[in-house]
Amino acid sequence: MKNTPRIKVWLIAMGFIFLIIPAKAQLDGLGKMMGYQTENAQKLFKAYIRPYTNALGTDLSNGWYNTAKPHKTLGFDVTFTLNTTFVPDVDKTFDPNALDLVGIESPDNSSPTAMGDNSSGATLNYVQNIDGQDYTLASFDLPKGTGIGFAPAPMLQVGVGLVKGTEVVGRYIPDMKLGSQAEIGLWGVGIKHSIKQWIPALNKLPILHLSLMGGYTQLSSQTGLSFMPQAYIDAGLVNTSNVWDYGNYYDNQAMDLDVSSFSGNLIVSANLPVVTFYGGVGINNTKTTLELAGNYPLLGVNESNGETQITQESSAADPIDMEIEHQGGSRTDPRYNIGMRFKFAVITLHFDYTYSNYSVATAGLGLSFR
Repeated sequence: MKNTPRIKVWLIAMGFIFLIIPAKAQLDGLGKMMGYQTENAQKLFKAYIRPYTNALGTDLSNGWYNTAKPHKTLGFDVTFTLNTTFVPDVDKTFDPNALDLVGIESPDNSSPTAMGDNSSGATLNYVQNIDGQDYTLASFDLPKGTGIGFAPAPMLQVGVGLVKGTEVVGRYIPDMKLGSQAEIGLWGVGIKHSIKQWIPALNKLPILHLSLMGGYTQLSSQTGLSFMPQAYIDAGLVNTSNVWDYGNYYDNQAMDLDVSSFSGNLIVSANLPVVTFYGGVGINNTKTTLELAGNYPLLGVNESNGETQITQESSAADPIDMEIEHQGGSRTDPRYNIGMRFKFAVITLHFDYTYSNYSVATAGLGLSFR
């Protein structure tokens, strides 16, 4: 294959890129991704990571309430909540042949996503047509799944009662360094307002409460990456002599992941002395963006001899910048929630379940006054 001058296309992104999702960011595991051409790399990244970002966005939309009754003026609670989103089986695999990849063929029609089984991924073959004949230039396996079909997300939030049956809620995780190469931070704000007070018939029922609630959460994370030309050398795709003296040119690599989520709900609860039964109907709306920042080594072809090489010109800067939509192609999903809360003096303990495209189990422990 050295004498193939018709090969004019750079073999872009043909290598291993390690997608590290830190444990403290609520998904353990290592994702390994390869691509050929920027468009293909983007499609593969999206298909692999989308169930994880869907689950994370759903986590952020939950845990806002455990009663429809707002605090009295200056009443407040401090609550630790753990939301755990479960990925449906249909989203634990994807078909690489359905991604319209250019120049890539696969004998397999199923490969695990980031939330799929810890089993081998599909084999992809890079195919080039030369003088009417198809040649396989290289092959690689897509990454395994993490073997984790759920995504837990803990957070701390505070609710404070204002006037006229209104309560504001804030949630916050300060920017935290996770080891030497990762950082994550989260903030959110919500508001709950009693509409029972404006409905005379309901206003006479002491244990029944009805409120509207909305909340917005923003999570930002950055993970350092280290994908060097050695990965191509180890795979036998390029000779050491054909790699330029790159120094620290590739030392600025990072994956930036930003997830924002809005939840709007109509909440009803029956508040008894010790136990409260509550439920809600509403919507989740999430937006996720993923960017691979920095410089990345990509394979090129020396047109004079057909040998693969890595040069500064064949490298890529900031190769991926994309928005990841939900599996169904929409940002918005309906949600239905039911749960119960126990209150012992000022200590509260609550559990609920939310049925949605990605269902969620929530547990929380808090201190509540007034």
